[in-house]
Amino acid sequence: MQYFAWGINKPGVKEKRTALIRAHWDFIAQYDDDLIARGPVMDANNQSEVIGSIHIVDLPDAGAVETFVHDEPFADAGLFREIIVKRFRLELNRTQFSFQSTGDYPRFFIYCTASIDKIAPDDALTKAHQAYMSEFDQHVICHGALLGRRGDWQGKVFFVEFSDERKAREFLENEPLNLGGLYDNTKFHRWTMGGPENLNSIGALD
Repeated sequence: MQYFAWGINKPGVKEKRTALIRAHWDFIAQYDDDLIARGPVMDANNQSEVIGSIHIVDLPDAGAVETFVHDEPFADAGLFREIIVKRFRLELNRTQFSFQSTGDYPRFFIYCTASIDKIAPDDALTKAHQAYMSEFDQHVICHGALLGRRGDWQGKVFFVEFSDERKAREFLENEPLNLGGLYDNTKFHRWTMGGPENLNSIGALD
């Protein structure tokens, strides 16, 4: 079963996070075979400032994901003011680890929560959404649906790369589910792939 987990930092935890980054990497390495996506969320105005961590992981059940989320060193040390955990459905035939970048582009995380009535896309809107995503395949690192405990549709997340932020925002603006009014709220953040192979010793972009 797939899960999305987003830990949102408390203010002023940069030094504590730096001290724990290698313990974090070692912990996540135990789940390498289960990961769909991972990486830090960064302050839009200061990309060396990490404001949260995201993991999408395939685990047996809710108990396993609770262990994953709360035993992770940043969470265990109390660095997060909030941890959002939702079931997830990958809507792409690859994970971030098989994504082939087309350039040295900035990357973005887009979090879209469903409108208050949480109406799932109908067939026509789903097909329009799929066609739209196919057009942007070279820019899409990972995307999928957010789900409630009973599998009810609760929105979407996108991890994308574009040559600049304007193009990334245009992608969201014209995305069919957004145009169809299915989102109540959208959050737009800088993001990058996580892990020691992608980040420096303080968990920031090289």
